Parts: sequence; structure tokens; C-alpha cells
Amino acid sequence: MKVYYFNQKQDWTLEEIYVACEVSNNAVNIIHGLEALLTTQELRQQFMARIPIYPTSIQVFSLLCQFRREQLELDPMSDEDFKDMFLLNPVKALTQYFKEQVSPVCVERMRTYGVTIEHLIEQRKLNRHIHVVRAIGNVSHI
Repeated sequence: MKVYYFNQKQDWTLEEIYVACEVSNNAVNIIHGLEALLTTQELRQQFMARIPIYPTSIQVFSLLCQFRREQLELDPMSDEDFKDMFLLNPVKALTQYFKEQVSPVCVERMRTYGVTIEHLIEQRKLNRHIHVVRAIGNVSHI
């Protein structure tokens, strides 16, 4: 069976992607992942070029996970930029550094457990694909 993909539309909005990918309002992980990763028009186009028409939620989530890994490989935020941005906006810095949606709760958890940005950088060096919650958890158990 042949799989058809979306045409290369010029300007995808996140709302159009939600509709095209049939993302329900209850799919919070997918919505947050799309918002964290698809920050530019170019990234939205690249993502949608790989989504089949009438995708399943598993296909969208799988591509989202794959896309995150690729972005961590191809376009990582430098440790220095992360440190600088963290001083101004910790949530935004964590979101861009880990390429995933981060809530203010993560910043509070870091403070509660005594996790520093140096700890998180060390965790990312050990596993460049690590998720922020896992990195905080790893450090808090040391």
C-alpha cells in the first residue's frame, strides 16, 4: 500500500499541524512536543513533509520522538548559551536545551533537589538524548 505525504505547504501554523495530524486536545504530550520542537517555519515544513496523510497518533508521536533526537544531534544548544539563557528565563532555556516542553515545576524541582545547571550539562554529556525530568532525577539521587 502506497503512503501519501502532505504537500510542501509554505506556511504551516501549529494549529494547522494539529488538524492535519488529527491531534486531539487530550494529546498533551504531542501538543507540548510540537510546540517545543517546531519553533520555526522550516522545522514545521520538515516535520509535515514526513507525516502521512491521515496519520495515527502513534505515527505522529513516533516521528516527534525521532525528530527530537535529530534536532538534539543536528542543532543542539551550546552549554554557554544554555547558561546565559537560564539566568534570564529558566523555563525557556530548559525547553530549548532539552528540545522538549518544560514547566516551571521542573525549575522548582531543581531548586528543591539542589540540582544546578552544571549538573544538567553533565547529564546531557552522558546522554545527549536525555529528558529533563530524567536528568533532574538522576542528579537528585546522587
